[in-house]
Amino acid sequence: MSTTWHWVSSRIGREALQTVVTHLSFISEVSKSSLEFFKCFKESDLECVQKRFTDIFNYEREADNVKRRILEELSKGFIHPIDRDEIVRLVLAADDIAAYIKAATRRATLVDPKLVDYEIKFFSLVMCEKVYQAIELLKEAVRVLHSEPNKALSIANDVERIEEEVDEIRLKALNKVLKFCDQSEVSTCIVAKEIVDSLENSADRCEDSADVIRVIAVLRI
Repeated sequence: MSTTWHWVSSRIGREALQTVVTHLSFISEVSKSSLEFFKCFKESDLECVQKRFTDIFNYEREADNVKRRILEELSKGFIHPIDRDEIVRLVLAADDIAAYIKAATRRATLVDPKLVDYEIKFFSLVMCEKVYQAIELLKEAVRVLHSEPNKALSIANDVERIEEEVDEIRLKALNKVLKFCDQSEVSTCIVAKEIVDSLENSADRCEDSADVIRVIAVLRI
């Protein structure tokens, strides 16, 4: 009986992780759209900025729908409590990645991109690229988590290294923001800093997600 229950629980766990991959796929689309958004923002193309923000909003909403389905399925209890708790932590941490990306782009829509220093826009784009790389790695880590936990652990380490790179980029961006604030309008200065901080927060949530993957992987080794 216990062997049968373990098989059922394991199968449901695999299915739950596959749905997490779907969730991360939508978050990846949010991130990819943010890359296009900040390319448009860098070139001060307002029409393109608005279009890309609509894409971000729609993909983030789809990610939310998947998140709700995952939580609903997990609430039924047909999975080991430890596995359930860790998967919930992973989903919520990943969901925050998309939320912070959307926050960064929403703030950017509040100002005329022509008024924002070009280097700040460039650093924002680079941070977006790093976050996108991290999300793609997270997706791969979850995909192999059940069958190759050691590989998932190694990929999670790569995500942490990317987050550290984003920290370094953020410091350079903030240095530029501080100089920019000496000569810009207060409102534009605030928005510029909020953009940088939100993108850095999204990278932090990538690392948080990687930390949860590490825990799940260790439990399976």
